[in-house]
Amino acid sequence: MNEHSPLASPTDLPLDFEVFFQREQKALLSVAASRLRDRRDAEEATLEAGRRMYVKWERILAHVNPKAMTYTILHGVISDFYRREIRNSRVQPYADPPDTAYLQELRSCEPLDLALDELEATAPLQANSVRLRHLAGLSYEQIAERLHTTPGAAKVSTSIGLQRLKEIMTNGSYGTGEDA
Repeated sequence: MNEHSPLASPTDLPLDFEVFFQREQKALLSVAASRLRDRRDAEEATLEAGRRMYVKWERILAHVNPKAMTYTILHGVISDFYRREIRNSRVQPYADPPDTAYLQELRSCEPLDLALDELEATAPLQANSVRLRHLAGLSYEQIAERLHTTPGAAKVSTSIGLQRLKEIMTNGSYGTGEDA
């Protein structure tokens, strides 16, 4: 690894997990919130990811890019979150409908969520780059570190992802099964 590599070396992370988690918790939470859209679910997913990271802390420190491994763990927790909730029967498959104020508040988010889901199905790196840049507010260097790529590649995948996202949302065919 040379000095121009964007990847974090294991020595960049503190040996104490608690210091690391306190430093990264806000960024982890913003990524989880951008995917789950409910603050409580995002907090629970972040804490579960933190628990898994704690168990694997020595492996994370030994990894070539420790931060990328922590974000991989977080993405795994987010992917499994609702399935685990249903399996544990804490969430009913058919929940009571929310009140109209809540629906009005989230109305503007649904098209974006559907378009990001469609983009993620075909280009997960682009979708994650757009989420991290525009929903979590991270720099290209931080995105590269979390997605285990270079800042240039993060910039390109974000740019292309935005273009594709605009096409998906302009065509209006996301989630309907229609061909554009």
